[in-house]
Amino acid sequence: MNWRLITMVIACSLASMLWADEPEQVVADTTAVDTIPMPDIPRYRLDLIMPFHVGNSAPSAQEERLNEFYRGVIMALHETPQQDSIFVELYVHNSKRDTVAIAALLRDSTLEKTNGIIGPFYPEQIALLSPWIREHKVPTILPVTSDEYYLSDNPYLMQYNTTPEQERKAVIEYFLSSDQRLHCVFIEDSIMDASSRLMRNAIRENGISNSAITSQAVLHDSLLYALRANAENIIFFPTTKFQRNRAYMAKIQALYPEHKMAVYGVFSWLKEQINVPLIYTSTFVTEQELDMTEYDAVWKKYFKMQHAVSYPRYDLLGFDITRKMIGLLTNKRYPGAQSDIDFEPYTEGGAQVNAHIEVLRAE
Repeated sequence: MNWRLITMVIACSLASMLWADEPEQVVADTTAVDTIPMPDIPRYRLDLIMPFHVGNSAPSAQEERLNEFYRGVIMALHETPQQDSIFVELYVHNSKRDTVAIAALLRDSTLEKTNGIIGPFYPEQIALLSPWIREHKVPTILPVTSDEYYLSDNPYLMQYNTTPEQERKAVIEYFLSSDQRLHCVFIEDSIMDASSRLMRNAIRENGISNSAITSQAVLHDSLLYALRANAENIIFFPTTKFQRNRAYMAKIQALYPEHKMAVYGVFSWLKEQINVPLIYTSTFVTEQELDMTEYDAVWKKYFKMQHAVSYPRYDLLGFDITRKMIGLLTNKRYPGAQSDIDFEPYTEGGAQVNAHIEVLRAE
């Protein structure tokens, strides 16, 4: 599709959809929507601000993920209003990747009647829109950003992604509550990531058994001397970039399973051939826990195509975030499909961030 805005009308049943396939045919107001006879039910306007692929070229992998996210939004609007007999009017704005479209939305007062916003997707766009959101007190969910600098002074911003501080806190609680004796081993080098240093400092400050070893010592087969024979050794890397850790991982694999070890990493490492237990934090349920048989049948019938097979699924991210927004507007709680979302204040008087974070282990 090649459009800049979609007006979607979904009530207690999938009553009608209006969209403009060409930019010059875009309907920029609600005149057509207001002429549709509607029952006397609660009515809400939701604005989705996100980049869309425009043109005849094939979308990139990232653009296809965004397309999947959008389809998940539509799935949520198809299902949730039917459950609770509400009317949701959706406006979709192509924000592209710069601030021009955001400036136009503000200049034209396009968002004046909105009840809630999903997006934008880029930090500079959020920074531009944030003062308007705060002034008009519009609940806004940020789906994909992880930056913290815009979270300090706007209580109407809600970030789906958790913060590094939340990750550290969850890991500390996981280690302190473990029934096993644990020992953390930090591989250190001169270009150690800030997040790795902060994790190391937090573990030390909380009195968790730990030691450090230089990257050069690991590469020269000295990792064994940093391990504790009477504990499970959790190996921490100097960076979350897997490619930079491959040489260290090979040394760990050579010692496992003779020596009791696990590695601490990130969700994306599940796709790698690690062959060592992986501890990581996630806002998603595991893929094995996910049962979307009924959802997938509706998806295939509705879109005439198969959803993406990669996990986590971007369509379910869009689905869960949209259901969360509808729940905020209607004061209801809808369970998540791929992730349950619970927002908590980031700072007093500041934005909210997703508090649903778990420490998981993959054998």
